[in-house]
Amino acid sequence: MKPVVPDAFVEDVKGLWLEVLGEGADLNSGFLENGGDSFRAVLFTARAFEVTGQEIDYLDVLEATGVEALCALVAGSAPGC
Repeated sequence: MKPVVPDAFVEDVKGLWLEVLGEGADLNSGFLENGGDSFRAVLFTARAFEVTGQEIDYLDVLEATGVEALCALVAGSAPGC
């Protein structure tokens, strides 16, 4: 079963995606395809923890195929999701 992801949570992750990758980043393309690298992935995980309280592995961020996939990953590690 796919985790239920609250809209506010999705907006937070979208905001972080654009913050780390730049305002022109495509929300439906992968992290690496958007010019991301390991440094930006670590930055994303740190900011995601600050904003959502959820820990994620930077390797999962590098492999993310878009914001929706990343939201499901982060929300899936949240209690109650």
